[in-house]
Amino acid sequence: MASERAVNVVVDEERLTAEMNAYHEWLETRTEEVYKVAGEARAKGFDFSDSVEIPRAADLASRTEKLLEDYLKPAPDQEPLAIQDDLRKLLARVDRETASIQIAVDVAKKMHALTADVKKSIDTGLRVGLAVLTEAVLVAPLEGIGDVKILNNEDGTEFLSIEFCGPIRAAGGTAQALGVLIGDMVRRELGLNRYIPSTPEVERVKEEFGLYRAGLQYKPPPEEIEIIVRACPVMIN
Repeated sequence: MASERAVNVVVDEERLTAEMNAYHEWLETRTEEVYKVAGEARAKGFDFSDSVEIPRAADLASRTEKLLEDYLKPAPDQEPLAIQDDLRKLLARVDRETASIQIAVDVAKKMHALTADVKKSIDTGLRVGLAVLTEAVLVAPLEGIGDVKILNNEDGTEFLSIEFCGPIRAAGGTAQALGVLIGDMVRRELGLNRYIPSTPEVERVKEEFGLYRAGLQYKPPPEEIEIIVRACPVMIN
């Protein structure tokens, strides 16, 4: 019976680490060169934009800030809120879902302190939270939210209405649902009341479910639809 020979594999970790670092440095250098060439080409004025639209980002926190740069500006002529350091610290302590809620609330409160604009503050916070949920690589935070409105209940109190668009589908079901949760958390912090649907509004949702529910995985009966609509603290459009 032939004896088995043990094979000793020696891994030179120091050499492999040096090679990996050198490769990353090469990528960084080449990327800088490509961006420089692209910037010079755009500066000639032959394209729709005179700058390279795709910003460079090192991690989720940086991507989120750069993706939503325009929304993070308190005013068009002001610098955007700096959020990446706070977000990076949050992500080091908690999971991404929890961080998305906390950073959304923080951003909304900061924006409200600067602008006193409840609508803009909620809109910004909601998009930031959704960007974190989707790792800032999808179009959902930009195109998936059509508008955020502050409307009135029948008793005169104000509530939050979120208008979603088709691209929100790219975020997936979990992120879509958490987007509503984020909106609810933010509106509470800014002092808005919950959505109190009227009976005609509830009946309209029942009717629309009946008309457009083809292809749904689950078709809730009218009784469940009423429970859902009356329990949801945010109007979903």
